[in-house]
Amino acid sequence: MLLKTFLPAFLAITLITFSSCKKKKRDNPAPNPQEEALKFELPDVQEGKYNMALDSTFTFKVNITTKIPDKGVGVTLNVVTETGNIPLAQDAVPDVTANPFSITLHHLKPLKTYAVTVTLASFGNTANTATPKVFYITNKSNQ
Repeated sequence: MLLKTFLPAFLAITLITFSSCKKKKRDNPAPNPQEEALKFELPDVQEGKYNMALDSTFTFKVNITTKIPDKGVGVTLNVVTETGNIPLAQDAVPDVTANPFSITLHHLKPLKTYAVTVTLASFGNTANTATPKVFYITNKSNQ
């Protein structure tokens, strides 16, 4: 008698368990090819440390170490004084489709130190943004 009571309940729980674990094709469409997470390096500068410019301009190389997205990469450049965080306007960096590429800082005042932040973001996927890199640059010229 006990078997008649528990057998239907056991079979129902077993059936529900197996049917809920089974994956259905309509629930999992074909995956879209995703972009590789953006990563880059700045081989010409020491990240997080102080670097030296010999005049009012400074050019450095950016090397994207992952595959460049099909739609390209946008570069955001933020240059501010180390003390006071006063922005120093810079020319816009063109959209990137080739690797490596160079960025030139302009208007560096003599004997001033600037914090430079470089950020890369994919045009095809707004969530694909590389971790920003920061370095400091001091114009050591007297003029």
